[in-house]
Amino acid sequence: MISKDSEHERYKSEFLNEYFENLNISTNEPDWNVLILQAMSFINFQDCKALLDMLEDEDYGIKN
Repeated sequence: MISKDSEHERYKSEFLNEYFENLNISTNEPDWNVLILQAMSFINFQDCKALLDMLEDEDYGIKN
């Protein structure tokens, strides 16, 4: 069993931290979920149901 303070665990932690710090994720990138919701219009009940169906879709949840 590998202890939390082992050399392997320290290396793994440092590697992961460095990896995620170097991704250059910008907060200026659009949130696709917000863009989709803004593009939708809710005129009747079927429009609301379509949104709920989309949110329940497992593939949509996994992708977004």
